[in-house]
Amino acid sequence: MPEPQTDAEWLLAHTLKVSRTALKFNYDRVLAEEERHAYEQLVLKRAERIPLAYIIGEQPFCDLVLKVDGRVMIPRQETEHLVEIVAERLKRMGNEHLMIADIGTGSGAIALALAVKFEKATVFGVDISIDALEVAEKNAKRLGLTKRCVFLHGDLTEPLEAIFQSPVFDAIVANLPYVADGEWERLEPEVRCHEPEIALKGGSDGLSVISRFIQRPLQRLLAPHGFIALEVGAGQGLKVQNLLRQRGWRQVTVERDFGGIERFIFAQR
Repeated sequence: MPEPQTDAEWLLAHTLKVSRTALKFNYDRVLAEEERHAYEQLVLKRAERIPLAYIIGEQPFCDLVLKVDGRVMIPRQETEHLVEIVAERLKRMGNEHLMIADIGTGSGAIALALAVKFEKATVFGVDISIDALEVAEKNAKRLGLTKRCVFLHGDLTEPLEAIFQSPVFDAIVANLPYVADGEWERLEPEVRCHEPEIALKGGSDGLSVISRFIQRPLQRLLAPHGFIALEVGAGQGLKVQNLLRQRGWRQVTVERDFGGIERFIFAQR
């Protein structure tokens, strides 16, 4: 939901090229004519329900600041939680030279956050959208991670299957489209009218892409101790667990998000 005062502060801070905190110490400052005009233009864009992150061109994520635009979905707080849970599981492995895959990488959020957390890891980000990969690669360059983050174009794990003929990945993480067709029209205009549908819409039940992902030969890519991690929509947890078990996964567990929703599904060989 829109938060007018917070959004106004972000837009003003962006206009003046200062932090939101700095605004509090300059509350009585009179804007110059050029500043006022620039600020008004940003406010008009927000009034059109263009997402704040697209207007200012960036989004905080896991202590990083990522560049985002209409080519990629805006990284969510739930996905930050996923990164933290995945990171804890990876730390317990005790392996510094990790191999990680991020399927449906978008802006590169998950891939880059995990690369920062594990300084000796190699991370592969895959996306079907060339436009999204351009954003991810620019983020990797800004963060100095191009040597350890490789971005590949293709559908789900197909590019990885073509490269790796042996099980090498410690984790395969996927935040794939999971919005059901019937839910689409009920979404906020910021999402429905501005974010890329390809990154959000998951078919009639929201599980069309996730189901195809589960059908891929994931176990052939995973190291013996490896796991997959999925973010899913509200009410989809049990269905996804069943899909995994039908595919032969035995160690299937679920984690709830901060709202108590069964949001993250994990499976091991």
